[in-house]
Amino acid sequence: MLLSAGTGSYRVKRAMERAATALGMERHDASVGLTEISVTAHRGDNFRTVVREVYRVRVDSSRIQSLESLSRHLPHPCTAATLEAELDRISRTVTARWKPWQNILAAGIACAGFSVLNRFPLADALVVLVAACCGQLVRRIATRRWLNQFGTTAMAAAASSLVYLAVAALLSLTGLPGLTGISDPGYIAALLFLVPGFPMITSILDMARIDFTAGLARAGYSLGLVISATMSAWVISFITGLTPLVTESTLPGAWQWVAYAVATFLGVAGFAVLFNSTGRMVLIAAALGTIGNLARLGLVTASVPAQLSAGLGGLIVGLLASPLTHRLDIPRITVTVPACLIMIPGTAMYRMMYWFNAENTVRALGFGVDAVLAVLAIAIGLAVARMLTDPAWTFARPVPSPHAFRS
Repeated sequence: MLLSAGTGSYRVKRAMERAATALGMERHDASVGLTEISVTAHRGDNFRTVVREVYRVRVDSSRIQSLESLSRHLPHPCTAATLEAELDRISRTVTARWKPWQNILAAGIACAGFSVLNRFPLADALVVLVAACCGQLVRRIATRRWLNQFGTTAMAAAASSLVYLAVAALLSLTGLPGLTGISDPGYIAALLFLVPGFPMITSILDMARIDFTAGLARAGYSLGLVISATMSAWVISFITGLTPLVTESTLPGAWQWVAYAVATFLGVAGFAVLFNSTGRMVLIAAALGTIGNLARLGLVTASVPAQLSAGLGGLIVGLLASPLTHRLDIPRITVTVPACLIMIPGTAMYRMMYWFNAENTVRALGFGVDAVLAVLAIAIGLAVARMLTDPAWTFARPVPSPHAFRS
């Protein structure tokens, strides 16, 4: 259940270890991938091996919180019937917290926030909001019908691009000031809700724990989604003539920083809603993301390299989250990862694929390296913060046996 909720393999293994200890198992070994778990439990000379498969990869922060809380508060000893009953209760009661229209709107708001942070004009941000909402609607419909995830991503990217083009064209026909100059590059901001930021970051966190089975699988899954979205967007841009060139629109003085703060807060909140976070998680993630991203932007303005700034932004988010999540009994990953997604240079990923297909390899590699290094830096910042605040991450000790817990 934890793996199907999208959390990292470290948390899956530790939760199963706690349950095995409560159930009286003497040893518990597990191998966790992206969609499979192999478990062997030992009691005396007896052992049992079970293999389970997850059929859909998604993120559900509310379910992660409920399952983590259950694993930490199991009675010792615990019966299998008690544990099974609690798992059944979570399956029944921890469902979608947000209505479909709220989920769809959240995708639009998140992408509109991205467009402001990428210095697209305000008119572009409004068109991006509409286009991203339509793309998310397509993704929800396809997901309910169990369509292939890579195909679903490609369809959502195509829908967002086409809607952006149609809405921009209609607004341009009005002739109103501010609506006639909507820029082509804005369409890539309408695709950013498709960036698989959660598995991207958790893949690096898994590898930081020397868990390459899960880490490499998540990285491959993330790469597949990025390729699906970018190739679909490129086909639309080739057919329609849309070009993801860099554009900049700035507000005077301190208003630009006010715009950054509002865009970051709303953007992070939008992603948190997409991950089915609770209201409290949404507010905490948005607040942490705003502080971390403004710090990152301030460092970039002060001529600090962009990748180092992203890493320090992730470090700040991780350090601030530690006391909050401990006090409120919230899994750290449910607020730190959404808070950091707004720092991922998703536009660079789409521009990379565009320039590859335009046979401008040098320019494509430049955008690709920028994107990869930024994601690595953010995840490293979160990992360093975890090592500084969590002894289980600081020291690579094996998980204690049940007898060690009793002693």
